Order: sequence, then structure tokens, then C-alpha cells
Amino acid sequence: MNVRCVAGLVLWCLFWLVNSATGQNGSYVINRGDVLDIVVMEHPEFSLSGITVLPDGYIQYPGIGGIKAAGMSSEALTASVEKSVEKYVVNPVVSIYIRKIQNQMLNVLGYVNKPGQFQVFEGVDLLSALSMAGGIKNIKKGKQIVIVRADQSMEEIRLKDYMNPKHRVQKLPVLYAGDTVYVKEPADINWSKFSFFSTMLVAIGTILNFMR
Repeated sequence: MNVRCVAGLVLWCLFWLVNSATGQNGSYVINRGDVLDIVVMEHPEFSLSGITVLPDGYIQYPGIGGIKAAGMSSEALTASVEKSVEKYVVNPVVSIYIRKIQNQMLNVLGYVNKPGQFQVFEGVDLLSALSMAGGIKNIKKGKQIVIVRADQSMEEIRLKDYMNPKHRVQKLPVLYAGDTVYVKEPADINWSKFSFFSTMLVAIGTILNFMR
């Protein structure tokens, strides 16, 4: 294989990688947390400035309702907004500008082998997120997990409810950029302290019985 063929193959691979990262049409794919400006030409009453894509992937359009934005290119969202607005505007001309791109990082912290931040561009389930961090240090000891969402809502779950597919009682939580997974450190028993407090309780019980 000559140098020209190799160079051509490398360029083709780079082109494929870029298209995979940006979407099939070469456009940036809108994500949760992105901030958008939507301009409806000659109709400022339908234009929006600094609207944020919510954690559910939708934008709230006053007077129209929710419009799905996450996972769409700006061209696809433009077409969707035009279709929604054309109920009120004849032949609307819509332009969408991405003002701010949300940091696409998922945090996995606590009792895992490689705690840190991991880049995600779509939702990942809980077990996949834990795998990114090298898994839980000791699966028998890591029992409680706290999930803090990008909107600051919080939920605490028991790992055993999700680990065994045959006995899984709940669907695996899906995590997105901006979320944080914290695996609680196991509470190892300090037997010296336990022995001390047990002795103290026995002594207090003996004194109370003596005082009766």
C-alpha cells in the first residue's frame, strides 16, 4: 500500500470520526443544559433569548408548550419550531443560535476505583457510569449510592436493587451530563470504640441498678 493510499485512508477515518461526533449532517447536536437564542423574523413576540434546554430535553416555549431540543441539530430544531409557530405566523422564518454549550461531564465520586469526571454526550445507565470509574472498590461493601441531578434534585438508592438482573426491582437510573454519582464509603466497624462504649454502657447500667 503506497503513501497516497495510507494518507487517503487516514483522512477518511478522520472525516468519519468528525461526522460521528457532530451528527450525520455535520451539525452540532443540542444537549441538555445548552442555552439557545431563537429568532422568529419580524415577530419578536415569538423570539426567545437565553432559553435553556431542560434536563428532560425540552425547551418551554411560552404560548406553545414544550418542544424537544436535546439530541437534535439546530436545523432539525429550527424545522420543529417553525412547525409549532406556523399556527400563529404565516410562513415563519426561524433562526436558532447556540449561545452557550453545557459542559458535557458526568461526575462519579466516592467509593470507586477511579473517581473523576467523564465526558458523555447522551444518557448512560448507572452501571455504565460506574464502569467508567473502574467500578466499585468492593462490590460487597458499596451498598448506598446518591445521585445528584444537574437541577440539584437528589435521590438515594440501594445498589442491590439493581445489580442482579433476575431480581432487579427497579429500572436502572439514566444519567446525563451535569449529574453526579456518589458511592458512599462503607461504614467499617471500629471494634475498639465499640468495645469501649459497650463497657461504658455496662458500667452505667451497674451504677443505675446500685442506686435503686
